[in-house]
Amino acid sequence: MIALFALLLAADAPAAQLFADANAAYLSGDVPRAVSAWEALVSEGIASAELETNLGAGYLRQGKRGLAALHFERALFLEPADDDARADLEALRRGNVDRLEGDRDEGGAESLVRLLRPLPGTAAAVVLLMAWTAAWGLLAIRLARGSRWASNACAGCVAVVCLAALVTWGAAAGRGIAMERAVVVAQSVPAREGPAEKSASRFEIHEGTTVRVEDEEPGFRRVKLANGLTGWVPASSLELVVPPHWAERAGAGGSRRAAALPPGAH
Repeated sequence: MIALFALLLAADAPAAQLFADANAAYLSGDVPRAVSAWEALVSEGIASAELETNLGAGYLRQGKRGLAALHFERALFLEPADDDARADLEALRRGNVDRLEGDRDEGGAESLVRLLRPLPGTAAAVVLLMAWTAAWGLLAIRLARGSRWASNACAGCVAVVCLAALVTWGAAAGRGIAMERAVVVAQSVPAREGPAEKSASRFEIHEGTTVRVEDEEPGFRRVKLANGLTGWVPASSLELVVPPHWAERAGAGGSRRAAALPPGAH
């Protein structure tokens, strides 16, 4: 936490002070003030898994389950291996009205993506490039000199290429899936058969449920639940996990960072 706070302080002293004030407010029980300060940091363009987790904890303390789930999801988008955000999100889901156990309609490919998503895709891409280059070099040595060691080393590089390619694909595919995810922030919303208020309602979706956006019409989005149910809901009832300005970034690496909430604060 100290290193992250120092990084924020070096980049923007007022932002660091605002973050410190927000943490102090949260620990003293002034949750609305803490949430307001954290949201101000987000509005300044600071994208941080720690900051998003803090916001999720703050909104959960206020009973705003939809916004809490949204920010836990955003924390996991920025840092897929964030165990704190994952544990908080899973605990929140256990109290949701819509208790959807897993993505039952997913095929093996999407399940594999979920396993690979937390792995470092950028590092895997670098390893992929290096191993691919080395494999061709070793193959050239093998053909020119007939060296057995070069043949074995080349085979090893090919194996590394395959593994790195799998991890890179999983990370990229996982980001693609995240781009389609949204969280219901309205207390409850009817899922209709078509994109119109007069269309028949098939079922209701409740606050805090994560859905996949499959289509969009003016004022409406068609969503798919983890159990396979689909329906049209007002666009205002949802918040995208990945905001448009995040989607334009190559990743979170170039974003400004914020410090974490002190241990035990949520």
